[in-house]
Amino acid sequence: MTKSRTIRGVVAAEAALLVGAALLARRRPRAALVAVAGGVLAGWATFRPTSPIYGPVPARGPRDAPFAALTFDDGPGPSTPAILDALRAEGVRATFFVLGRQARQHPELVRRMRDEGHQIASHGYDHGILVWRGPRYVRGQLERAELAIEEAAGPGALTRVFRAPHGYRGPATWASVRAAGYRMMGWSRGVFDSANPGAGVVVARSAQALAPGCILLLHDADGWNPEALRDDTAAAIPGICAAARDMGIELVTLDELGA
Repeated sequence: MTKSRTIRGVVAAEAALLVGAALLARRRPRAALVAVAGGVLAGWATFRPTSPIYGPVPARGPRDAPFAALTFDDGPGPSTPAILDALRAEGVRATFFVLGRQARQHPELVRRMRDEGHQIASHGYDHGILVWRGPRYVRGQLERAELAIEEAAGPGALTRVFRAPHGYRGPATWASVRAAGYRMMGWSRGVFDSANPGAGVVVARSAQALAPGCILLLHDADGWNPEALRDDTAAAIPGICAAARDMGIELVTLDELGA
């Protein structure tokens, strides 16, 4: 299910709830009010990556140490080599939330991530959104991604950290992820580099967001269009790293950040 279809589905469900609550209010107004409040909270939590309603999702590391983390979603893809080149030139390690589908397409890039000291984490297999999905589907996404990444880079290359596509979650997501032995991870700030706003804009937004403990969300590919380029992101890496250095912040992986 795509992002837009998911949003439409949640809006439709909320509308149906409101209609039902209006009918119920004639006989049981208090129960109707509770139903509406619960429905609004559930809808809000669906699209709020760090809402505790569907389970705790860390979104930052400790604020008392001068470290922050760059994280990249949706790859590997055509722009991943340029991003890896830029990170290597800057001497920075990052965390890549890899799609299993993309690991099968570009196994050499997953191996390169491993070899250059980056943290490899899971973004699921095919960017499937989890809002309406139950435990079996969630487990399947994790297992298929794990198999693809391990076939590409070997056992132990994947750390058992998972980020849900778009951060969207449903009632079964958190418990299913935990039952599979993974921990969920969010982010402190996204800079909307996926909109290709220009490298300068990506640098400026990132510099504004960076702070001790920050987990910055970037993209090295596109979850819906695997061949789309992220050249603005690649070109922004030197500026982001320079901004971090100017602030006295060291860029590290999520595991090193202690998030």
